[in-house]
Amino acid sequence: MRKFVFILFAVLLISGVIGYFYFDKKFTPPENQLKVSNHQDDLAIKWISNQDSEYAALLLPVKLDGITNTFYLQFDLGAHSTLFHEKALQSIIQKHPFLNSRIENENDPFQFKLGDISVSIPVIQRINYGNSINWEPSATNIIGTLGSDILEHKVVVFDFKQHIIRFCNAFPKEIKENAIQDFEFKKRKVLLNGKVNDEYTQLYYDSGSSAFELITNKNQWENLALSGTVEQTYQANSWGKTLKVHNIASNGVIKFGEEEITLDTVTYIEGTSIVQNLLMYFSGMGGMIGNKLFMDKILILDARNQKFAVF
Repeated sequence: MRKFVFILFAVLLISGVIGYFYFDKKFTPPENQLKVSNHQDDLAIKWISNQDSEYAALLLPVKLDGITNTFYLQFDLGAHSTLFHEKALQSIIQKHPFLNSRIENENDPFQFKLGDISVSIPVIQRINYGNSINWEPSATNIIGTLGSDILEHKVVVFDFKQHIIRFCNAFPKEIKENAIQDFEFKKRKVLLNGKVNDEYTQLYYDSGSSAFELITNKNQWENLALSGTVEQTYQANSWGKTLKVHNIASNGVIKFGEEEITLDTVTYIEGTSIVQNLLMYFSGMGGMIGNKLFMDKILILDARNQKFAVF
């Protein structure tokens, strides 16, 4: 019996070590490829709506060097690196062939601008996703994703009151010291320290999950649900994968420092991968929060110093 227990312990220990290194490697982002100018600027948010939410996606205008058209990147902190959609790129190249050399040649970096801020990437990441360009002047063409790698270069102010994203070089001086909190920027994931109904936890902020306040597991979802209310379900698309979304009314409270936010709805999602579920479970995170939680608020993220503020 003692021998069996020892063998079982050894197997569990080895499995744990292997699992740790597997997840560590899987979720470690590649080296940051962005080169970002020292300029600062405010960019107006363009919201994409759908039948389920008027805030389905947060887009920022972007200009490609040498092209007059305005395109858009989804600002998605759930993506550890900035990437571009293959179909959109090929469509642009077809109309502007000179761009091809900047995509393929490391000595001629791919460049774009976020307002006055210049960004260049020697080797861009591409994904077979998205649509070809609609060249009608009024069209909204999404050509890729601005990822959390930008946070290693800029302090970002999400001014949801004015629907503006502000890219700065330092934390705004006018913010009171007692409003500034610590957070973790681990593997380019934004993990905010907070309380959910007075229980301390870490919450993963994903600006790509615009339409949601709090996404959590089914047990927590049931605990936070408002008694007597009926859930709403619908199908959602995540990078080509269909997910089932369960929303229900809530009067739960999330608190960051002294700032208290009352939940209107809480969500759990069916169809996420086993790897995603295990990551959430073993990390101890209390859930994922999206942009909807911060509507009518201002959120400031300084990833280089791991400081944030909500007010």
